[in-house]
Formats: sequence, structure tokens, C-alpha cells
Amino acid sequence: MKVLFGTIITLFVSVWIALFLRQDPGYAMVSIGQWTIETSFAIFIITLFLLFGVFYFLVRFGIRFWRSPALTSAASRRWEQQRARQLFDEGLQKMAAGHAAAAEKVLLKGASGSEMPAQHYLTAARASHQSSEEKWRRDLHLRKAEECQGADPVTVQLTRAEFLLDDQKPEQARPLLESLHTSHPRHPGVLHWLAKTYRQMAAWEPLEQLLAELKKQNVLSNQTFVELQQQTYHGLLESAAAGNSLERLRALWKRAPAALREEDEGFLVDYATALRDCEAIDDAEILLREAINRRWNAKLAVGYGLLGRGNATAQLATAEGWLAKHGEDPYLLLTLGRLAKRCQQNDKARDYLERSIKRLPTPDAYQELGELATSLHELTYASQCFRSGLQLLVGNPPEKQGAMLSATDAAQLQGPVSPPAPAAT
Repeated sequence: MKVLFGTIITLFVSVWIALFLRQDPGYAMVSIGQWTIETSFAIFIITLFLLFGVFYFLVRFGIRFWRSPALTSAASRRWEQQRARQLFDEGLQKMAAGHAAAAEKVLLKGASGSEMPAQHYLTAARASHQSSEEKWRRDLHLRKAEECQGADPVTVQLTRAEFLLDDQKPEQARPLLESLHTSHPRHPGVLHWLAKTYRQMAAWEPLEQLLAELKKQNVLSNQTFVELQQQTYHGLLESAAAGNSLERLRALWKRAPAALREEDEGFLVDYATALRDCEAIDDAEILLREAINRRWNAKLAVGYGLLGRGNATAQLATAEGWLAKHGEDPYLLLTLGRLAKRCQQNDKARDYLERSIKRLPTPDAYQELGELATSLHELTYASQCFRSGLQLLVGNPPEKQGAMLSATDAAQLQGPVSPPAPAAT
């Protein structure tokens, strides 16, 4: 629109000047030495414009001729940069296609002419890391990337740390990442790889301190963060339990996230087991009992039966109180069998264990029943229980395990059992 408007104005002005000069063309005379030039004013103006145009053209031509080496160099540089971008794209395509060795060569070929040579060397290092066991080549590319002008040192160091973790060398990556964390405490990449390093080293204490920042910076997805949090506190619990320190255990339980204490049955059972090992059996029993009363869970029920200490009679009575609502649960029946066996109520223990196996055969139930049969000198029945449990462990399908004999049939096959001979004095 502006061009059209300008063109119209130019035409109007030109027509006006032409009409004006037609009425009075004017007079112009130029005298140079013995030379005198006389002409109309219009021709004089036109000649001046033409001379100015020739002069301007000659000046521009001279400047361009003078700058031609620099212009040629700039054009060559632009071509090199365009070629480097094409090679970089080609290298990425080859890596995506699984041709890492070919990608490395292509990326290095375009590094010298690239606007961002560090990217070429970093990607070439990644390609070498995937395709070659010669780690020196990968490390050489990383050093070249680090030396490039405009390279981001954090990116280079993170790439180096990533390679070290892939090589299962977290002890070398740790000081590198901790140094980066000191200077860049909120950098998502630094937090991500430092957490992975601590996880690979099972360094649960520093990882616990890192969890809050990981969540604040949204470094991990919600599911990944929950899994990392669970693994961290399970590791801390295992470490505290190995130290057999009741004070450390209780301090860990207090600072553990509420969701973990209430929803992670495995963590709760492991904590109760650690309390039992620290002779706090009453605390462990109360913890499991209250958790089961709040929300029924098979893992908690099994953990209750595995406490193995405390008042077995009271624990059996508590567990039998759950039969009204969960009497068909095979894991509750397994727990009842274990508790009855601890109370030496053998008939009741056998009944519970056989009912548990009838509803869901498990290696644990077969083992408990085999041990009970062994204590009662029902060796054939015990052997069959152990064999059936072993077949479950190795993964044989139920139809190939064979039907287990009842206790009565096994006793008939075995015959009367002689009491053990007294020990010689």
C-alpha cells in the first residue's frame, strides 16, 4: 500500500514538473575555461542526475571491489555453516537409526565449520559412547567440546557424569556432580544426575537431603519421585536396622513421609521387624495390629505372623478375631497356622495351614506344614509338603505338582513311628 501511494505521488510530481518546464524550460550555462555549455534548465538537471548516477555506480563498484576478499570469505563461511548444519542433522538421523559409528564421523566432519562446534563434539562423544569400547575417543571429544568458545561447561560436565554412571563408576561421578551442585544448587540436570549417582551408590543419607529440592524443582515425574522416595527410606531403614539402634529407627520413622508410613505396607512391616530385632516387640505388635485394623492388607497380616516373638497366645487370639471378616483369606490362615504352631496347638495349626493351601498353595504354607509334620514325626507327609513347596518355587504348574496326600493318608503309608531313641549318657 505504501509503495502504491509513493508511486502515485511520484507520478503527480513528475507530471507537474514536466508541465511547468514545458511552459518555461529555463536557461543554464556552464563555463569552464574556454569551454561554454549552454542548454535548457531541464536538460541540465537531467544531465546532473545521470552524472550522479554514474559517479555513485563507480564508487559502489570500487568499494565492492575493495571488499571482495572479505565478502568472499563471509560467503564461504556461510556456506560452511550451512554445510555443518546439514552434517549435524545427518549425524542425528544416523544416531536415531542406530548407526552410531557413522554418526560420529559425520558429526566430527562438520565440527570445524559449525557455529556451535561444542554441540558437534558432545553429540560425537555420545555416539562414540554408544558404539565403541575405546573410551579415550569419547573423552577426547568431551575435552574438545569443553575447549570450544561458547561451550556450556555445565552441559559438558553433566555429559561426562552421565557416561561415568553408564560405566558403573558412580564414585568418580559423585565429586564432579557435588561440585556442580555447590555452584548450581537448583539446576535440574545437576539434581537429576546427582540423585541417580546417590541411588547407584546406595548413599541414602545424602539422597534423603536431596529429595526436597528434587520435588521443588519438578525434576522427576510424580511416579518416579515416589519410587525414589520409597527406595531411599527403605534403604535408610535397612541401614538403621543393621545398626541395631532403636533410637535411629524411631527417629527415621518420625521423619519419614506420612504417605509412606500409612500406605507402604512393606515399609511398615520392615519397620516392625526392625523393632522386634531391637527387642521392642510390643511396639512392633501394636503397630501391625493397629495398621491391620485400619486397613486390611495381606502383607500386613503375613508380617504379623512373622514377628515370632512376644505373647503368642494373645497374638493368636487377636488374629482369630479377624476371621469373622477375612476367614477365607489364605494369608490370614497362614498367619494363624504359624501362630498356632508357636502356641503348640498342633491340630489347629494343621487345620489352618491346610485350609490356606486349599485356597492358595504357597511355598511358605507348605514349608510351615512340612515343619509341623516333621515335629510330629510324619516324615512322608513332611517330605511331600517340602517337595510341593519346592515345585512351586521352581515354577512348575499346579497340574504337574501332583495332589498332596492328606495327613491321614500320609500317616497310613508311613506306618507307626517309633519314638526317638534316648541319647546315650
